[in-house]
Amino acid sequence: MDGFKAYQYYMAIKLHFSQDNFDVFKNRGAVKGTRDTFNSRNDRFFFDKLARKYSSDKDIIQFYVANFAYGNDSVIYSQEESQSNIIEWTRRKESITKIFSDDCSTIINDAYKKKLTEDSVINFTLNKYPSILTLYLGKQISLETIRILDDFDELLSKWKSNSSLTLLWDSEIRRLAKSKGFVKYDTNKVSTVYQSFKEELKEL
Repeated sequence: MDGFKAYQYYMAIKLHFSQDNFDVFKNRGAVKGTRDTFNSRNDRFFFDKLARKYSSDKDIIQFYVANFAYGNDSVIYSQEESQSNIIEWTRRKESITKIFSDDCSTIINDAYKKKLTEDSVINFTLNKYPSILTLYLGKQISLETIRILDDFDELLSKWKSNSSLTLLWDSEIRRLAKSKGFVKYDTNKVSTVYQSFKEELKEL
């Protein structure tokens, strides 16, 4: 790993999270950029530093993904926030089933407290955001949970058709969509939690 390679990974992940028509999985991380271009950058020493800290491809990719997924577009410059994000990303990855289970409980408890219907938890009703989305925006449930729920129920494709989400698309919803493939979990364990969650939703 050297600064140039760290820069190439940065550009690929940045494009993935910011451009609808760029998919790092389909493009296999291919981005334009030469070593001469990299050497002309005033901030290249940041990439040199990151290359020393995250010496494997997997580690530096995870570092970038954690930050862009959590909304830190200044990953290179805001070092304190960047480090905090990768620590949180790793923690959640290691406890993903429990986090998903706890978040599902939060969704159900919120629904009972507010006397919500199953439909209003998942879908837009009377121009109101689904409670799942509201809880996410309020940082009461995690990006990872939304990502898992979308894998099972394709929530985002339903939400994107709602015109009131236009302003949210760039700032929040795209990050949720673009995190697909990066949030890893044991499908069997998570599926069991999801089925219980769906049963509880039906009882609302």
